[in-house]
Amino acid sequence: MLNQAVILAGGRGERLRPLTDTLPKPMAPINNFPFLDYLIKSIIDAKIKNILILVGYKSEAIIDRYSNINNINIEFSYSDEESFTGTRVINAYEKLQNHFLLMYGDNYWPIAINNMWNKYLELDVKILTTVFSNINGTGEYKYENNILVDKNSKVIKYDKKRKNKQSNGVDIGYFIVSKKTLIESRNNSNFSFEESLLPKFIQNNELGAYITDSQYYFITNYNTIKEFEKAIIRNNFRPLSTSYFEESLLEK
Repeated sequence: MLNQAVILAGGRGERLRPLTDTLPKPMAPINNFPFLDYLIKSIIDAKIKNILILVGYKSEAIIDRYSNINNINIEFSYSDEESFTGTRVINAYEKLQNHFLLMYGDNYWPIAINNMWNKYLELDVKILTTVFSNINGTGEYKYENNILVDKNSKVIKYDKKRKNKQSNGVDIGYFIVSKKTLIESRNNSNFSFEESLLPKFIQNNELGAYITDSQYYFITNYNTIKEFEKAIIRNNFRPLSTSYFEESLLEK
């Protein structure tokens, strides 16, 4: 079973400016708590005890808040602001467990960890991604999808530009990754996990999909932040409670 979550939290978040002129995107305030508080709480709820946050842009805000969390192990890996997602993961290679859950730092989805792990084992693939079915057009780009999954739950096309009309779902991240799959990428120049690495596994029939109808949420812009705030109240999503923080941090 998985016992490490790795969060991509180093991007600039241009579409949330001017908020992200002073804060990294994952620290955007959601009902008076940083978005990361909700994301970390969802990881704890999934019984995952180790978290590695891949920081970059304005990393000090994230490190300052989560360096001394009680009852859970949180580490950090820094990459400069120009690093793409694949490079950020590779830079943290020595801190990665044999299998880990890789997550975007701006998406929220109640983690179905047991179902995901069982699907990963069933498909016997190198990487598993979570795919939102998007039946009602409630994805980030309405009815526009970016991934094509076949009847055997294998991904056969990843289309970041969302031009393929056959695409039948939205990749929301929440990847299960085997560390061994990254060995050949360790010497790559700056590269994207999604655009450079995933197509290689698709070509070899080694990228599986866990398909979910459960709504995911995203903080792309101010409107989607407001939608997530409503969803928190509607679904009783919880941030980290004060018991996780040192008293000195709460006094700041």
